[in-house]
Amino acid sequence: MDAAGASAVLGRVALVAAYALLGYALKRVGVVSRDDGAVMLRFVVNVTLPALLLHTLTSAGPLFGPGAPVVFLTSILASALVTGGACLLYRRRPSYERGLMVGAMTGVNLGTFAYPFVEAVWGAEGLRLAALYDIPNALVVFGVAAAIFAAEERNTIRDARKKNARHDDGGVYVGEWSVGGESKQGLGVYTYPSGAVYEGRWNNNVKDGHGVYKWAKGGSYAGEFKRGTFNGLGVRFLRSGGVKSGRFEEGEFVEAMDMKATDAAAAEAATVSSLAREAAAKASVEETNARAISRLATKILTFPPMIALLLAFASRGAPLPDALAAVLAPLAAANRPLVLITLGALFEPALSRLRLRNVANFLTTKYALSLVAAAVATTFAPPSLGPFRFAIAALVLMPVPSVCVQYALDHDADAVTATALTNYSQVASLVALLTLGFLSSGGAGATSAAWYVLPGGLLVAGAVVAGVGFALDRALAPVKMVFKPRDGSDGMNAPIVTTAMSSVAMKKPEDGDGDFGGAGQGPVVASAGGRWRGSNAARGGFGFGFGFGFEIRDRAPRRGSASGLVVTKCPYGGRATRVRAARVPRKSRGGGAGGSRASLRVSSSAVAFA
Repeated sequence: MDAAGASAVLGRVALVAAYALLGYALKRVGVVSRDDGAVMLRFVVNVTLPALLLHTLTSAGPLFGPGAPVVFLTSILASALVTGGACLLYRRRPSYERGLMVGAMTGVNLGTFAYPFVEAVWGAEGLRLAALYDIPNALVVFGVAAAIFAAEERNTIRDARKKNARHDDGGVYVGEWSVGGESKQGLGVYTYPSGAVYEGRWNNNVKDGHGVYKWAKGGSYAGEFKRGTFNGLGVRFLRSGGVKSGRFEEGEFVEAMDMKATDAAAAEAATVSSLAREAAAKASVEETNARAISRLATKILTFPPMIALLLAFASRGAPLPDALAAVLAPLAAANRPLVLITLGALFEPALSRLRLRNVANFLTTKYALSLVAAAVATTFAPPSLGPFRFAIAALVLMPVPSVCVQYALDHDADAVTATALTNYSQVASLVALLTLGFLSSGGAGATSAAWYVLPGGLLVAGAVVAGVGFALDRALAPVKMVFKPRDGSDGMNAPIVTTAMSSVAMKKPEDGDGDFGGAGQGPVVASAGGRWRGSNAARGGFGFGFGFGFEIRDRAPRRGSASGLVVTKCPYGGRATRVRAARVPRKSRGGGAGGSRASLRVSSSAVAFA
């Protein structure tokens, strides 16, 4: 890379940074919000990106020119190696996290990021190579990556519904859910263990809106619900045949009214009850795999960027009519600055420790796998390509596709993390591109070295990146906390809780808080994820579980009894277990009736009882 090429690359780097900083500055001063950024991204993905693809692929000459098969195979091989490695490494992650990690590693960003840099370093021939590489890569990004996001969202919803539909007390819910499947939302039917039934509207797991409640032994209520109970106008039909018509507050009948005053509410409740039964009947029929595949294929084939690709393939790269080309050209030119401004508006630089750890893990994993894939690709690349072997390696090392942020928004994944992955990967890819550009121009004698030097160097770099990732993962691991008995207790088999966590907040709740609703409930430990295990040193039980989310409740011991730790929820595996510890002296016990209670919230990792 000569001085002119280096200057051109640095100028483009400055322009990229300026656009991204502009978007972030606009958000900071309040000109645009994060929601505005999401709308801008939708416009980019559905309008300017298809225009760019169609304009680029129909103005660069024939799509299937000399050398195209070799480049196509290289692109497919590199994508398969990286995606396959990601599937293997993230196979034990929860489906909602696995979808983001594997989907964002499927394919690379060339059209909206790499083209100008590749042209500045390797010239027109390098740009032609990038365009050829991008044809199968675009199919991977708009087809395979989209399918991964959608499939893992389906798995997440299915798992969440199975977990949340049947309550611990025996109650069963059938109906509509929130997007992620974690809460009742919309119309549904809930059958209580007693046999009572509620048919109506739900909002965030709470009865809210119009509905009908039927008691198991007879009688019903039809009307308005708020905060999970009768609130508003309604009619209560008693078992004895009596009727209470009027206003209810917090489940209590407070004002009698004529039936005409409550007719509208009762009629609406009856209508909603019927709709809720229909929604329950529809939800009880689980979608078959064949129908899910058909729905997913339809969604992918009607995705605007995929339509643009198919039109370009159908025309075999023939030039578009002048009128259509004149319309597409300005939209295509606007795509890159709009993408960068949008990513800047969506960017959140202050990440939590847990998110930062996930981002570091993803980036080091992606580039370690990409370096291995680049080594394989350059091994089979013909030596006659000369410096363009370095260009192939650079194409494999390009960043996360910007469209993955839209996939994350559409499929209820972590869009903040997706934006961070996209932005930080652009920085890493620029470093890789500049390094390979320097080497391809003869720097360090790389072009005159034996053919195996380049793939060997890429493998070594991959090993180094993997080592850095391991070190960062250890450095960003949540800090360890150990809870030991206070001085003065016997300490024999006392519970020792070791947990890794990213944030801790302690508070002293008021009496009556918590699921049990009584005073003196004792400390509550809630964790967003990790492993827990019970050792033989803890009396009364042994359990093992893995997953993201569990809750441990330490009930206050009765006088003269052993203190107890009870695992009450382990959503993604394991079982509820009661672990009894040694006796605690009466004078040192806290949390009894009238005693103090503390609440400790833990955002992630491991708990052990020893």
